[in-house]
Amino acid sequence: MHSKLLVATSNQGKLKEFKSILGGIIEVVSPAELFFRDIDVKEGSDYLENARKKAETYRSQFPGLICGEDSGLEIDALDGKPGPLSARYGGEELPHKDKCSLILKELGNLPIYDRTARFRATLALLEGDGGGFVAFEGVLEGWIAFEYKGNEGFGYDPIFIPQGFSRTNAELGMQIKNRISHRAKAIRKLAEYLKKTH
Repeated sequence: MHSKLLVATSNQGKLKEFKSILGGIIEVVSPAELFFRDIDVKEGSDYLENARKKAETYRSQFPGLICGEDSGLEIDALDGKPGPLSARYGGEELPHKDKCSLILKELGNLPIYDRTARFRATLALLEGDGGGFVAFEGVLEGWIAFEYKGNEGFGYDPIFIPQGFSRTNAELGMQIKNRISHRAKAIRKLAEYLKKTH
């Protein structure tokens, strides 16, 4: 029985989501909380491979459960871009607000029915030494808004309107977002797996 799950990220927004959903099941810790140095993993074009790489970077430092996560925004009018390269879209140093502005500019005045998009999250759970990976995925369908709106959330939340809503993720607030988000869906699948197996 493992008492801790190391989530291989330094992103505080992502950690909040993991802790919120898994809090009653397992203690979620970050590399920073364990005083591990932050390791930059070069991301490729595949969510699962990126998530696996992130988890594997801490295998030698942490003997327990490790979860890597990769997620991205896929915009149909941009042929699925930015996809797994979402964090680096427009340049690594470009602030998130500017990444959002870049996408809004690229989509221009496309009508809402041509602005379909989805957030996709993939988790890779590494189960200790010699253990394999178990993968979990969550998807949130929606559209790209016409303008940047809202102050809650992070990343592309201010330009993404989830299906069934008329406001962006950043306007909906964390309580609703944690219920419907792509990452929340994947984390809930992980939670069910942990309940059954650990």
